[in-house]
Amino acid sequence: MIHWTITMLDTGTQSQVKGFMTYLTDMDQPIQIPVPIALIEGPRKILVDTSFLSVERTWEVRRRKIVRTPAQEVVAALAAAGVRPEEIGIVILTHLHYDHCGNNRLFPNARFFVQREELRYALAPTSFDASAYFAPSLGIIPDYLGTKFELLDGDAELADGVRAITTPGHTPGHQSVLVDTATGRYCIAGDAVMWYENLERQIPPGIHTSMIDCMMSMARIVRESNHVLPGHDPKVFARQPARYP
Repeated sequence: MIHWTITMLDTGTQSQVKGFMTYLTDMDQPIQIPVPIALIEGPRKILVDTSFLSVERTWEVRRRKIVRTPAQEVVAALAAAGVRPEEIGIVILTHLHYDHCGNNRLFPNARFFVQREELRYALAPTSFDASAYFAPSLGIIPDYLGTKFELLDGDAELADGVRAITTPGHTPGHQSVLVDTATGRYCIAGDAVMWYENLERQIPPGIHTSMIDCMMSMARIVRESNHVLPGHDPKVFARQPARYP
C-alpha cells in the first residue's frame, strides 16, 4: 500500500460569523477562518482545491472581507512546501464555490477532476447561490471557466490510495477526498465538514443546499475515514508545518 502525506496550505483569511460554519448557532459571533488548500504527496503531487483568485475579485463580486498576505499567495504557499505549480499532476476540486477553484490557471500540467453534478449546478445555480459560484446568471465569468475538466459521476479512485467520494449537501455535487497515510485514512472534507464542531456536535455546515444530505455526508466521512481535515477550521494549522500524518 502506498502511504501519502498531506500538507494543509493557508491561502487567506476571511471574516465571518460562526453561523456560516455551524447551522443556526452563534449567529452573532464574529470569527476568522482560513482558506486552506491541501497538498497530497507520494508517487505524484496532487492538490485539493485552488483557493480564491484575489482579494479584489472577492470584494467586487461577494463584498466579503478577505485578506491574503504575500506568504498566503498560492504559489508562495506551495513554494514554502517545496513544490512548484508545474509539478502538480492532479487537481481535485471539492466544489466550485469561488474560494475553492479560483487559481486553476496556475497548474498547466494538471488534470482537473470535479463531479459532473457540481459543474451542472455551478453554471445555473439558484439565485441564492449565484454569487458564491460567480455564476454567469449575474453577468460574471466564473474563474474556473476555461478549465478542461474531467467529469466524475460518483466515487472514483484517482491514484492508488487517493479516492474522491461524493459528499453532497453543502452543494449538490460536492466531493471529498480519502487519502491513505502511514497513520490511517484521512478525509480532506472540503466544506462537507467546515469546522470540527460540525462532527463533534452533529451540526450541519451553515451553508448548504440540503441539510439532510449534509448529515448523511458527514456520517459517511466518519464511517470511511480515521481522521478528518475540515474545510475552514483554524485547528488544521495547530501543528506547524501543518503536515499529516
